[in-house]
Formats: sequence, structure tokens, C-alpha cells
Amino acid sequence: MEFDDDLEKAITTLARSGGSQPLKDLAPGDWTAVHILTGPASGARIERELGRPAEIDGEGTHGGDYVQDGNLLVFQRDDKIVRMVSLGQLAALGDGTYRSDVVLRAHSGAIKMTNPDGSPAGR
Repeated sequence: MEFDDDLEKAITTLARSGGSQPLKDLAPGDWTAVHILTGPASGARIERELGRPAEIDGEGTHGGDYVQDGNLLVFQRDDKIVRMVSLGQLAALGDGTYRSDVVLRAHSGAIKMTNPDGSPAGR
């Protein structure tokens, strides 16, 4: 787990300025899906949400739990976790599982997660 200050700043700026941006542009990498949770969250809850065991350690964690109040992003490729990112205190993204083509759209100071065509994304 790591804090991603650049991603946190980019999402904050997008929410304030309006517009839209694919998450893949803000968080590049070899991932095909992202699971987003809002903390704090126990390790057991995270594993339940992901449907698999996960090692919850690093920045923003304590004793195997995610202790931040903001979003936790779990980037996956073919059901394998490739990166876990904490946005610290920022909780701007909706919980759920999203494909790599998800778009962040600013709306009245908040962020909506959509498909590229603008329809609601996630489960």
C-alpha cells in the first residue's frame, strides 16, 4: 500500500475545475480493473469485497486494516492485485469495481464514475 499524492491532487483538481478524465490517464499502469473502497476498512472487509486474500500493509494501514478515512484503490489485472493506493483523507470516488476504461466526471464539486459513453459505471 502506498499514498499517491499526485493522484489525490489530480482528482481534487478535477472535482474543482470540472470536466472529465479517464482514470487510466491519472493512474497509468498494467491494470484491467480497479476496486474502490472508502475507509476505514478492516482487512477482513477488504478481502470480502475483493473476494480473495490480500496483504494489507504499508502506508495508511495498521495491524492489517486500512485506517484512512479516504479511498483505497486496488488495481487488478486478471484478478491479480498489481497495486494498492491510498488517497489519504480524500473520499471522492464511489465504492465499487470498475473497468480500466472508467471515466471520472466532475459534477457539482463531486466525482461520478462513468463508462466512456457517460452511462453509470461499476456494479
